[in-house]
Amino acid sequence: MNVVLYVLDALRADHVSCYGYDRETTPTVDRLAADGVRFERCFSPATWTRPVAASLSSGSYPPAHGTQTRDDAFDPHVPALAERFSSAGYETVGITSMGNVSSSVSFDRGFDEFHDLYKDPEIVERRRTSTTTDEELEQESVTEVALPRAEDLNEAFAEWLGRRDPDRPFFAFLWSIEPHVPYDPPEEFREYVDPEYRGPVNGERDCLTDVETDADLDQLRALYDGAIAYNDACLDSLIGLLAEEGLYEDTVFAVAGDHGDAFDEHGRLTHGHAPYDELMHVPWVVRLPDDRRDETQIDALSSLVDVYPTLLEYATDADVPEGVQGRSFAPAFEGESVTGHEHVFSKTAAYDMQNTFYGVRSDDWKYIEIDTPDASGRNLLGLVWYVIKKGLLTDILRNPLYYLDRYRYAETEFLYDLAADPGERQNLAGEREERREAFASLLQAWLADCVELRENSSSGGSDGAIDAATEKQLRQLGYTAES
Repeated sequence: MNVVLYVLDALRADHVSCYGYDRETTPTVDRLAADGVRFERCFSPATWTRPVAASLSSGSYPPAHGTQTRDDAFDPHVPALAERFSSAGYETVGITSMGNVSSSVSFDRGFDEFHDLYKDPEIVERRRTSTTTDEELEQESVTEVALPRAEDLNEAFAEWLGRRDPDRPFFAFLWSIEPHVPYDPPEEFREYVDPEYRGPVNGERDCLTDVETDADLDQLRALYDGAIAYNDACLDSLIGLLAEEGLYEDTVFAVAGDHGDAFDEHGRLTHGHAPYDELMHVPWVVRLPDDRRDETQIDALSSLVDVYPTLLEYATDADVPEGVQGRSFAPAFEGESVTGHEHVFSKTAAYDMQNTFYGVRSDDWKYIEIDTPDASGRNLLGLVWYVIKKGLLTDILRNPLYYLDRYRYAETEFLYDLAADPGERQNLAGEREERREAFASLLQAWLADCVELRENSSSGGSDGAIDAATEKQLRQLGYTAES
């Protein structure tokens, strides 16, 4: 059987129709779910793209696979999902719309073909463009990149289908930039936008600092939902393409979001910050081949680290390599019972001079810990460097409260009773000391396990030296590199 793994960037679960959203944003995703499996409670291992892409590609959490900050590429010593499919006899193709999941940061490993659409000269010519500085793509050799449409992804995939080996099954890893900001759906997908709105919100990054009123937030959500609906329509076209080629019947089609986007639920917009459920809860739907259709809802706690072992086990006879922290839910596709995770975890760290966010989630509780930068000269200078490099000084002076609120947290530990408080509003860290300590210990034990996996890989070099990320994690755990 063939396997397609399609990721919509910044798609949160509660804006998907089959997850209960009151707008019909995703009829195609809904149909896929009806033909297979919907993971009701799947959570992301980070709240921005690059570490999540590495988790999908490795089946492990960010501290274990090592792709955590904007300085990190996908580690060549970590077994990649595409490599496993290739070893199982699959032809493999990767097509990406964004630089955080690209050949420039080593995500092309294991693919027979890999296409960076955002650098394709024809797409740069016909689509909106941005700069590698604005997109924070430190490893790029170009200065201008495109913002491809989901239809460009379809076009590239169609071209590849025309030249693939028809005698081999294929694994396709497709990454769409929608509905990531800027929220810019085509005109025919702006049905949710209020035509009477006259405020500053137009979906661009620059407008985020001007979001103040409920009307502003409604407009931002409407544009986001329009981008989702557009991408869903493109998914329908892609499925039609597979059907025309006679391939859809025997194709496993998995769709997921890599993280969500926030709309001021906790005082912030977009993503990359604390792992509240608006960022951490993502859709994961797997459509099964025609002869195995059986609509199934999996309520067990799952994580995007589970995508790797689940797809690999279901589609091939390949063994899941050591170091994979995810668990396979493939037996559930055949009607067997599968136990979910007792806890799922997340870690978000884009730059050393910014906050690092940790999350531990169980069925009924959420613990969040924030590691704030120290006041050393190194971090202060690093922050100044970041502001200058990003050209943020003017924006900060224009709206200092927006940036202070984005990076400043009055508290650094949070504990939520999700059964009583699903919106994560009442912080119980100071009231439920025993439970807070239990979750803090779980977090430290998880980090220790990740560090051990990282050390046991060959990424540290044959001389036994550990890399900088591992050394930092050890310091966070209270160890020295020598101990």
